[in-house]
Amino acid sequence: MNADTLGKEVYAAIQDASRRSPRSVQAAEFRAGISDLGFCSERTRRFLDQQVPADTDHLSAFIGTAIGDHVEQAALRHWPDALRQIEVQVDLFGDTGSYRLTGHPDLVLPEHGLLIDFKTDYGLTTIRRTGPNQQQQFQRHCYAKGAWLGGFFPMPLEEVQVANVWIDRAAIDKGVHVDMESYSEEQVIHAGHWLDDVVYAYLHNEEAKKEPPRDMCAVICGFYDVCRAHDTDVEGLLTDPVTLNAVAMYREGIDLEKQGRRLKDEAKQHLVGVKGSTGEFMVRWTHINETVIPETERAAYDKLEVRTMPKRKHD
Repeated sequence: MNADTLGKEVYAAIQDASRRSPRSVQAAEFRAGISDLGFCSERTRRFLDQQVPADTDHLSAFIGTAIGDHVEQAALRHWPDALRQIEVQVDLFGDTGSYRLTGHPDLVLPEHGLLIDFKTDYGLTTIRRTGPNQQQQFQRHCYAKGAWLGGFFPMPLEEVQVANVWIDRAAIDKGVHVDMESYSEEQVIHAGHWLDDVVYAYLHNEEAKKEPPRDMCAVICGFYDVCRAHDTDVEGLLTDPVTLNAVAMYREGIDLEKQGRRLKDEAKQHLVGVKGSTGEFMVRWTHINETVIPETERAAYDKLEVRTMPKRKHD
């Protein structure tokens, strides 16, 4: 076995493990769970219709799952009485019918009246500003009600709290970000209406709402080619050689920019706190204070500079 073969086999093992995860198996059986609520109505409709998505890369999901698994185990050592990945059920209601969904919250702390769901992201600045999205809100509140109905909370439902805890998967942003609030029956009702709209579209053979940005769909969704690839107002076939070359050059430039950002981000992790000179390049960090402009706020941050050393003049 050579290095190239080894790399391909390890990567294939990662992909295979992700396809066998409980969530992937659930999707393969065309079953919607609590974690599917609020993400994309059209994607859920297609699963109800038993449409099979094209295969997608699972590395990001694999890493997120691996981090979550270790965090849950660490939390269990800290809270030995916590309940991890218990199965809960919740009933949702709409005009079309009622629906029973199953889910597995990351941690339930019965005596604290707290349900925790861990998340990972690339940096925490955006989530600090935006908070949990619709899917995360539906998920944690439906989990909480299901856990309460299952008898895992020894207090009234209105005293239960839900929390998402985000971790920077690149470990550049130290610490965690927590969004925590009291249980909301309104979120569960809203989740029922969302699912009811999906079922209505399925029963009437209509397209449902396509909620995530198209760029996100292109990366993570196996339905992209048949769902959103041609969902555009662009018309007309370009044939002029100069134009075609310009389009190819522009796309190549975008790809090089992405490659450059990846190289910078990877190198930056190894340069935290480093300052000095290599003889050819100067390395230093500059702290940029928080900036507050009307209707705009930019948090303080540390800026890395790597510049070519000026050449010395010789007498």
